[in-house]
Amino acid sequence: MNQSHTRSRWRLWVAVALFITINAIYWQDPWFWRNYLQFFLSGSPTAVELLVPDEEIRGDGSFVLPVAAPEARTISAAALAEMERFAAEYGSHALIVVHRGVIQDEWYAPHWQRDQLTQSQSMHKSLMGLFIGIAIDEKRINSIDDPVGKYLDEWRDDPRGAITLRQLLQMSSGLAQYRFTLNPFTDDNRWLNSGRSGDVLLRTPLADWAPGSRYDYNNTNSELLGMALERVYGQRYSGLLRDKLWLPMGGERARVHTDRPGGRAYTSCCLAAPAMDWARIGMLLLGKGEVHGRRIVSADWIQQMITPSPAAAHYGLQIWLGYGDPAVPPEHAGSSGAIVSGPFLARDTFMTWGRGQQHVFVVPSLELVIVRLGPALGRAPIKPGFDLGHLVNTAIQGMEPGAGTSP
Repeated sequence: MNQSHTRSRWRLWVAVALFITINAIYWQDPWFWRNYLQFFLSGSPTAVELLVPDEEIRGDGSFVLPVAAPEARTISAAALAEMERFAAEYGSHALIVVHRGVIQDEWYAPHWQRDQLTQSQSMHKSLMGLFIGIAIDEKRINSIDDPVGKYLDEWRDDPRGAITLRQLLQMSSGLAQYRFTLNPFTDDNRWLNSGRSGDVLLRTPLADWAPGSRYDYNNTNSELLGMALERVYGQRYSGLLRDKLWLPMGGERARVHTDRPGGRAYTSCCLAAPAMDWARIGMLLLGKGEVHGRRIVSADWIQQMITPSPAAAHYGLQIWLGYGDPAVPPEHAGSSGAIVSGPFLARDTFMTWGRGQQHVFVVPSLELVIVRLGPALGRAPIKPGFDLGHLVNTAIQGMEPGAGTSP
């Protein structure tokens, strides 16, 4: 009887200690565990994938692109049908084709609606390129050759503070990588899930190579750019997104994921917006910084964004460049599940690029913008084999005689 009583008391104390330990771990960073759980619950081929907590950005929807009548299209019906077939084969939510400022095709999957929000994933990074240019135009930032320590006080007297904004923009910062892991007790996981993600990012160590000496695609670079932007403007990122981009470009709405309610916005990923707003961003890039009759950022800055960096011919300032043959190095496309069957038929093609093959393709010489969006979350958001050049090349091959040149 005494032994049984002792065992019961021991089990009770173990249970109490375990309860206290679990609660202590949870309440140190409660939003980490909620964000961490989202990973296992996310990933749907048909549902809207929202990441919470988030903050809404509202535009006025005033920029409405004209739509070509079937008989007035400058891209053939056969080419557009093939693009729709390809989009459907790869589980797309939306496909929008704009040529010379006129919508040629606006297609949505049967499970999708025009105003539904799609996760950008790393397409969001390209907005960091735009915002740094806006900050330079507005003299909030002096130069992209400024050290980041000028804008992040925590690194002012730290060797990492010598990394330049240019090196962050070009993915050549020399910062170490956070690797994918399901282990919740490492910074490799906490940078994306912690309710205090900024603290984790500022702990990022240097790698074993000199900043500027190589290309190394790193989410931390874009997150630090977002943190610097908030510091120079003294404004939350959601407010910057609304005031500097969504309202001026006549956009509709978006939702940006934050690490906790009222916390830091993620700026390397996690911006949800409808497909038409990404078409508007494509038109801004095509217009060399001008859209909806408004100058958002200087034309010179857009040219800098789409100029190959010394470390990587396929990458500019937070944007991908398809100038080569193949369009981008196969190892970079292959890591995302894409293939590169050959070059873009227009060698001035550039693009945003997010996980799950979220894309805005821009071809300045042909005044062409193509948006393709689909599932973005979960372990495998798209089946392998997505040919990076297929949509652009199909549209170019289907252009009616004389339609590919400006009047």
